[in-house]
Amino acid sequence: MKKRIFAYTGLLFITCSFLLSCSNDDDATQIPTTAVTTSKQYKDITSANKEINSVVENVFNTETNIGNKSFSNVKTPECATITSEVTDQTKTVTIDFGDNCELPNGEVISGRIQMSFSLKLDTESKIEISYSLDKIVYKDITVSGTATTIFSFNSDTGNTKFTTNSDFTFAWTDGVTATSKTNFATESFPGNSNPDTPPNLIFYSLTTGNSLTQFSNGDRFAVEITTPLRNESSCQYTVSGIIVTTENSAVITLNYGDGECDNIATQTDADGNETTIEL
Repeated sequence: MKKRIFAYTGLLFITCSFLLSCSNDDDATQIPTTAVTTSKQYKDITSANKEINSVVENVFNTETNIGNKSFSNVKTPECATITSEVTDQTKTVTIDFGDNCELPNGEVISGRIQMSFSLKLDTESKIEISYSLDKIVYKDITVSGTATTIFSFNSDTGNTKFTTNSDFTFAWTDGVTATSKTNFATESFPGNSNPDTPPNLIFYSLTTGNSLTQFSNGDRFAVEITTPLRNESSCQYTVSGIIVTTENSAVITLNYGDGECDNIATQTDADGNETTIEL
Protein backbone atom coordinates (compact mmCIF):
# COMPACT_ATOMS: atom_id res chain seq x y z
CA MET A 1 0.00 0.00 0.00
CA LYS A 2 1.36 3.38 -0.96
CA LYS A 3 0.81 6.70 0.72
CA ARG A 4 1.97 10.19 -0.17
CA ILE A 5 4.33 12.09 2.15
CA PHE A 6 6.83 14.89 1.85
CA ALA A 7 10.33 13.84 0.87
CA TYR A 8 13.03 13.25 3.39
CA THR A 9 15.57 15.43 1.65
CA GLY A 10 18.39 14.07 3.75
CA LEU A 11 18.49 11.09 1.36
CA LEU A 12 19.61 13.30 -1.47
CA PHE A 13 22.90 14.69 -2.37
CA ILE A 14 22.95 16.56 -5.67
CA THR A 15 23.28 20.61 -6.88
CA CYS A 16 25.27 18.60 -4.95
CA SER A 17 27.09 18.70 -4.44
CA PHE A 18 27.10 17.07 -3.71
CA LEU A 19 28.65 12.08 -2.55
CA LEU A 20 31.73 10.17 -1.48
CA SER A 21 34.12 7.31 -1.35
CA CYS A 22 33.13 5.34 1.71
CA SER A 23 34.76 1.93 1.48
CA ASN A 24 36.29 1.53 4.93
CA ASP A 25 36.41 -1.93 6.50
CA ASP A 26 36.89 -0.55 10.01
CA ASP A 27 33.73 1.58 9.72
CA ALA A 28 31.74 -1.41 8.45
CA THR A 29 32.36 -3.33 11.69
CA GLN A 30 31.05 -0.48 13.83
CA ILE A 31 27.70 0.31 12.21
CA PRO A 32 25.07 1.03 14.90
CA THR A 33 21.89 -1.04 14.76
CA THR A 34 19.73 1.60 16.48
CA ALA A 35 17.61 4.16 14.63
CA VAL A 36 19.35 7.44 13.81
CA THR A 37 18.55 10.53 15.91
CA THR A 38 20.33 13.09 13.74
CA SER A 39 18.08 13.19 10.66
CA LYS A 40 17.56 16.96 10.92
CA GLN A 41 21.30 17.63 11.25
CA TYR A 42 22.04 15.32 8.33
CA LYS A 43 19.54 17.21 6.18
CA ASP A 44 21.47 20.42 6.96
CA ILE A 45 24.76 18.74 6.01
CA THR A 46 23.48 17.63 2.59
CA SER A 47 22.09 21.13 2.00
CA ALA A 48 25.36 22.84 3.01
CA ASN A 49 27.45 20.49 0.86
CA LYS A 50 25.25 21.17 -2.14
CA GLU A 51 25.27 24.96 -1.74
CA ILE A 52 29.01 25.30 -1.04
CA ASN A 53 30.19 23.02 -3.86
CA SER A 54 27.72 24.47 -6.37
CA VAL A 55 28.84 28.03 -5.59
CA VAL A 56 32.46 26.99 -6.18
CA GLU A 57 31.60 25.43 -9.55
CA ASN A 58 29.59 28.48 -10.57
CA VAL A 59 32.40 30.89 -9.63
CA PHE A 60 34.89 28.74 -11.57
CA ASN A 61 32.62 28.93 -14.63
CA THR A 62 32.35 32.72 -14.41
CA GLU A 63 36.09 33.18 -13.77
CA THR A 64 37.17 31.12 -16.81
CA ASN A 65 36.26 30.92 -20.49
CA ILE A 66 36.82 27.22 -21.06
CA GLY A 67 34.13 25.16 -22.74
CA ASN A 68 30.39 25.43 -22.32
CA LYS A 69 28.89 26.58 -19.04
CA SER A 70 27.20 23.79 -17.12
CA PHE A 71 23.68 24.50 -15.98
CA SER A 72 22.97 24.86 -12.28
CA ASN A 73 20.02 25.92 -10.18
CA VAL A 74 22.46 27.22 -7.56
CA LYS A 75 24.00 30.60 -8.37
CA THR A 76 26.45 32.80 -6.53
CA PRO A 77 24.43 35.17 -4.32
CA GLU A 78 24.71 38.89 -5.07
CA CYS A 79 25.72 39.53 -1.45
CA ALA A 80 28.98 37.59 -1.97
CA THR A 81 32.08 39.58 -2.90
CA ILE A 82 34.39 37.91 -5.44
CA THR A 83 38.05 38.98 -5.64
CA SER A 84 40.79 37.34 -7.69
CA GLU A 85 44.49 37.50 -8.45
CA VAL A 86 46.51 35.86 -11.24
CA THR A 87 50.08 34.68 -10.73
CA ASP A 88 51.93 32.59 -13.34
CA GLN A 89 48.74 31.30 -14.97
CA THR A 90 47.27 30.35 -11.58
CA LYS A 91 44.16 32.17 -10.43
CA THR A 92 43.38 32.60 -6.73
CA VAL A 93 39.78 33.54 -5.95
CA THR A 94 38.18 34.56 -2.66
CA ILE A 95 34.41 34.24 -2.21
CA ASP A 96 33.53 36.46 0.76
CA PHE A 97 29.99 36.04 2.10
CA GLY A 98 30.44 38.67 4.81
CA ASP A 99 28.46 38.24 8.02
CA ASN A 100 24.95 37.62 6.74
CA CYS A 101 24.61 36.52 3.12
CA GLU A 102 21.41 34.84 1.95
CA LEU A 103 21.77 31.92 -0.45
CA PRO A 104 19.23 31.10 -3.20
CA ASN A 105 17.70 28.42 -0.95
CA GLY A 106 16.90 31.09 1.68
CA GLU A 107 19.54 30.01 4.20
CA VAL A 108 22.19 32.39 5.54
CA ILE A 109 25.93 31.85 5.20
CA SER A 110 28.97 33.80 6.44
CA GLY A 111 32.74 33.47 6.09
CA ARG A 112 34.93 32.90 3.05
CA ILE A 113 35.89 30.25 0.52
CA GLN A 114 39.44 30.36 -0.83
CA MET A 115 39.98 28.63 -4.18
CA SER A 116 42.79 28.35 -6.72
CA PHE A 117 43.17 26.78 -10.15
CA SER A 118 45.19 26.95 -13.36
CA LEU A 119 43.90 29.07 -16.22
CA LYS A 120 44.98 26.46 -18.76
CA LEU A 121 43.78 22.93 -19.43
CA ASP A 122 46.46 20.29 -18.94
CA THR A 123 47.37 17.67 -21.53
CA GLU A 124 44.27 15.66 -20.55
CA SER A 125 41.98 18.70 -20.90
CA LYS A 126 41.55 18.95 -17.13
CA ILE A 127 41.96 21.59 -14.44
CA GLU A 128 42.32 20.91 -10.71
CA ILE A 129 40.46 23.31 -8.42
CA SER A 130 41.49 23.36 -4.75
CA TYR A 131 39.45 25.16 -2.14
CA SER A 132 39.21 25.56 1.61
CA LEU A 133 36.61 26.97 4.00
CA ASP A 134 37.53 29.93 6.18
CA LYS A 135 35.21 30.57 9.16
CA ILE A 136 32.18 29.37 7.21
CA VAL A 137 28.92 29.33 9.18
CA TYR A 138 25.89 27.86 7.39
CA LYS A 139 22.71 28.60 9.32
CA ASP A 140 24.12 28.20 12.85
CA ILE A 141 26.55 25.41 11.88
CA THR A 142 30.31 25.98 11.72
CA VAL A 143 31.76 24.26 8.65
CA SER A 144 35.47 23.68 8.05
CA GLY A 145 37.57 21.60 5.70
CA THR A 146 38.98 21.32 2.20
CA ALA A 147 37.99 19.92 -1.18
CA THR A 148 39.41 19.23 -4.61
CA THR A 149 37.43 19.36 -7.83
CA ILE A 150 38.69 18.13 -11.20
CA PHE A 151 37.11 19.98 -14.11
CA SER A 152 37.35 18.27 -17.50
CA PHE A 153 36.25 19.45 -20.94
CA ASN A 154 35.63 17.43 -24.10
CA SER A 155 36.23 19.74 -27.04
CA ASP A 156 34.64 17.28 -29.49
CA THR A 157 31.28 16.95 -27.71
CA GLY A 158 31.23 20.05 -25.52
CA ASN A 159 30.68 17.92 -22.41
CA THR A 160 31.95 19.28 -19.10
CA LYS A 161 32.52 17.27 -15.94
CA PHE A 162 33.14 18.20 -12.30
CA THR A 163 34.52 15.45 -10.03
CA THR A 164 34.66 16.55 -6.38
CA ASN A 165 36.24 15.02 -3.30
CA SER A 166 35.43 16.96 -0.14
CA ASP A 167 36.21 16.44 3.54
CA PHE A 168 34.17 18.78 5.74
CA THR A 169 33.56 18.95 9.49
CA PHE A 170 30.32 20.32 10.92
CA ALA A 171 29.82 21.63 14.46
CA TRP A 172 26.54 22.70 16.07
CA THR A 173 26.15 25.06 19.01
CA ASP A 174 24.82 22.23 21.20
CA GLY A 175 28.11 20.32 20.89
CA VAL A 176 27.13 17.81 18.19
CA THR A 177 29.78 17.36 15.48
CA ALA A 178 29.99 15.37 12.25
CA THR A 179 32.41 14.61 9.45
CA SER A 180 31.18 14.40 5.87
CA LYS A 181 33.30 12.99 3.06
CA THR A 182 32.04 13.07 -0.51
CA ASN A 183 33.19 11.73 -3.85
CA PHE A 184 30.84 12.60 -6.70
CA ALA A 185 30.98 13.37 -10.40
CA THR A 186 28.52 15.35 -12.48
CA GLU A 187 28.86 15.39 -16.27
CA SER A 188 26.84 17.88 -18.32
CA PHE A 189 25.80 17.16 -21.89
CA PRO A 190 24.75 19.92 -24.31
CA GLY A 191 21.74 18.92 -26.37
CA ASN A 192 19.97 20.39 -29.38
CA SER A 193 19.10 24.06 -29.45
CA ASN A 194 15.59 24.98 -28.40
CA PRO A 195 13.78 25.89 -31.66
CA ASP A 196 11.91 28.69 -29.87
CA THR A 197 15.14 30.27 -28.62
CA PRO A 198 17.93 28.95 -30.89
CA PRO A 199 20.87 30.50 -28.97
CA ASN A 200 19.92 28.58 -25.81
CA LEU A 201 21.17 25.03 -25.57
CA ILE A 202 19.26 22.37 -23.68
CA PHE A 203 21.45 20.56 -21.14
CA TYR A 204 21.13 17.42 -19.11
CA SER A 205 23.52 16.04 -16.52
CA LEU A 206 24.33 12.66 -14.96
CA THR A 207 25.59 12.42 -11.38
CA THR A 208 27.32 9.41 -9.83
CA GLY A 209 29.18 8.79 -6.58
CA ASN A 210 28.82 8.16 -2.88
CA SER A 211 29.19 9.81 0.54
CA LEU A 212 29.79 9.01 4.17
CA THR A 213 28.70 11.11 7.15
CA GLN A 214 29.51 10.15 10.72
CA PHE A 215 28.21 11.94 13.83
CA SER A 216 29.82 12.28 17.23
CA ASN A 217 26.92 10.33 18.77
CA GLY A 218 27.70 7.31 16.53
CA ASP A 219 25.06 7.84 13.84
CA ARG A 220 26.25 6.94 10.35
CA PHE A 221 24.76 7.88 6.96
CA ALA A 222 26.21 6.21 3.86
CA VAL A 223 24.92 7.11 0.39
CA GLU A 224 25.51 5.46 -2.96
CA ILE A 225 24.04 6.39 -6.33
CA THR A 226 23.42 2.98 -7.91
CA THR A 227 21.81 4.40 -11.06
CA PRO A 228 23.03 7.82 -12.27
CA LEU A 229 20.83 10.76 -11.33
CA ARG A 230 19.62 12.59 -14.42
CA ASN A 231 18.79 16.29 -14.23
CA GLU A 232 17.60 18.41 -17.15
CA SER A 233 17.83 22.15 -17.60
CA SER A 234 14.12 22.27 -18.43
CA CYS A 235 13.02 20.52 -15.20
CA GLN A 236 13.55 21.56 -11.57
CA TYR A 237 13.37 17.94 -10.34
CA THR A 238 15.64 14.94 -10.78
CA VAL A 239 13.92 12.93 -13.52
CA SER A 240 15.52 9.51 -13.02
CA GLY A 241 18.12 7.60 -11.02
CA ILE A 242 18.38 5.58 -7.81
CA ILE A 243 19.99 6.45 -4.46
CA VAL A 244 20.60 3.88 -1.73
CA THR A 245 21.06 5.33 1.77
CA THR A 246 22.14 3.35 4.82
CA GLU A 247 21.09 5.08 8.07
CA ASN A 248 23.05 3.16 10.70
CA SER A 249 21.97 -0.37 9.67
CA ALA A 250 18.66 0.54 7.96
CA VAL A 251 18.75 0.59 4.15
CA ILE A 252 16.44 2.92 2.23
CA THR A 253 16.17 3.17 -1.58
CA LEU A 254 14.90 6.23 -3.43
CA ASN A 255 13.91 5.82 -7.08
CA TYR A 256 13.30 9.00 -9.11
CA GLY A 257 11.42 7.29 -11.91
CA ASP A 258 11.80 6.74 -15.63
CA GLY A 259 12.57 10.22 -16.93
CA GLU A 260 9.28 12.07 -16.56
CA CYS A 261 9.54 15.63 -15.20
CA ASP A 262 7.51 15.44 -12.01
CA ASN A 263 7.93 15.80 -8.25
CA ILE A 264 7.31 12.12 -7.56
CA ALA A 265 9.78 9.47 -6.36
CA THR A 266 9.37 6.04 -4.77
CA GLN A 267 10.97 5.19 -1.42
CA THR A 268 11.49 1.55 -0.42
CA ASP A 269 12.47 0.57 3.14
CA ALA A 270 14.40 -2.49 4.30
CA ASP A 271 11.20 -4.55 4.53
CA GLY A 272 10.23 -3.81 0.94
CA ASN A 273 7.48 -1.34 1.81
CA GLU A 274 7.05 1.35 -0.86
CA THR A 275 6.02 4.95 -0.25
CA THR A 276 5.31 7.59 -2.87
CA ILE A 277 7.37 10.70 -2.13
CA GLU A 278 6.53 14.28 -3.09
CA LEU A 279 9.82 16.11 -3.65
